This record gives sequence, structure tokens and C-alpha cells, in this order.
Amino acid sequence: MSASVFARLSRSIAVLAVALTVVSCGGPRPPAPADPEAAVRAFLGAVRANSLVAMGEIWGGSRGPASAYMDPAELEQRLTVMRIYLEHEQYEILPPGESGITGDRSRERIVRVQLTRKGCTPVVPFTVVKWRDGWLVSNFDIAAAGNPARSCEPGETRRSS
Repeated sequence: MSASVFARLSRSIAVLAVALTVVSCGGPRPPAPADPEAAVRAFLGAVRANSLVAMGEIWGGSRGPASAYMDPAELEQRLTVMRIYLEHEQYEILPPGESGITGDRSRERIVRVQLTRKGCTPVVPFTVVKWRDGWLVSNFDIAAAGNPARSCEPGETRRSS
């Protein structure tokens, strides 16, 4: 094998190794959803799809997505609990007049969502925070979501058929 062929092969292997490293590390992060409601929609879509990976990219705080800094085992446990409490057949984001803004008006918002689960329709407030050019879900009221193992809890509405 000539030296030039060997050099080209070595460069190709090096480029491939770098590409594989980027892919195995997750590569560049997708941008955060553009507005607070889009963040909640994306998060609930990930819940519905049972995708802890997608949930971890949309849940976080001022440091960014939780998947970027949280211990993977702890992240999986927390997201699993969230997924169980937020399982739903459908949801409706309440109109902006019924949502609220807390803290710094430009950095944090409350988006209220009416979930439909097992005939109940709890209203769950989600706290969404600004991160870079987008928004991440940072919290939701787990008590308002109700116990997913039970029928309607006090304060939840049973949908009439």
C-alpha cells in the first residue's frame, strides 16, 4: 500500500471516528420549542409517545434540558414518575386568559392544561421557563394531575359521556 493511500485511509478513519463520537454523544441538541405552549405540547407529545428521551430534552430549567446535566439514572426515575402522572387520552391548553405569568414576565410562564384521563379532566398548571431562544417545561403541579391509579379525585371533573 502506498503512503498516499495509507494517509487518505488514516484521515478517513479519523473523520469516521469523530462522526461516531458525535453521534454516540447525542450530537447537537435540537432547539427548544419556540413558545411556552409549544414546549408543553412537545412535552405532552413525548409523554403520549412514552419517550423519556424526548421528555428529557424538553424538561429542564435555566441550565438547559435536564438530559444535558442530570445523572441518567435519576433523570429516568423522575421522567418515569412524570410520565405516569401525565398519561392522558387527550389534552387541551386553556386560553391565555386562563393561563398566568409568574416571576419575571419574560422568563417564566404558567400554562394551564386540561388533561383527559379515564373520564376525568384535571387542570394541571405547567411552569415553563425561557432557555436560550426557546422554552422548557420546568415543573408541573403533580397534585393537580391527580392519582393516575384512581378514578376522579376531589377537585377533578368527570366528563359526561
